[in-house]
Amino acid sequence: MKILVFSDSHGRFHNMEKALSLHSDAKYILHLGDGTSDLDFIDTKSYTVHKVNGNYEDSFLYTHNGLPFFCFEVENKKIYMCHGHRHNVRFSMQNLCYSAIENNADIVLYGHTHIKHNEYISSEKLHTDRENGLYIFNPGSISRPRDSIYPSYGIIEIQDGGILLSHGIIKE
Repeated sequence: MKILVFSDSHGRFHNMEKALSLHSDAKYILHLGDGTSDLDFIDTKSYTVHKVNGNYEDSFLYTHNGLPFFCFEVENKKIYMCHGHRHNVRFSMQNLCYSAIENNADIVLYGHTHIKHNEYISSEKLHTDRENGLYIFNPGSISRPRDSIYPSYGIIEIQDGGILLSHGIIKE
């Protein structure tokens, strides 16, 4: 099962279209906020789409009926997705991890920083009695990256109970 993850598109839906053309086998599209309305310009009929509010959508200048976070299960793995601004991810991962653990997530996805992040924290380091650790993943920004000259997105592949998280880039 392949899932594409976008964040912080800020009006540049063309980069999402490019990523989708490279991964025609994807089944899900996830958008982690700040540009979720950009999905309206893309043909998403053949995908399951989930999206959450970013700080842009939360602002009084923009009305959006999205959620601050969303959890769902795919291939027996639970995914927690949020934008990250409400968890103060620019300063610490602690609140984000606590929220993911409270929701029994295997994977936590966030955006907001425009910086790619891919990390696994073992259950011992999380100081929980969970059997498994936690994957923490930020796809970066599909429009305005702060850690590269190339916009990026996330790729999640779940097969036979295993999880592979990676980043793709768009060379404009």
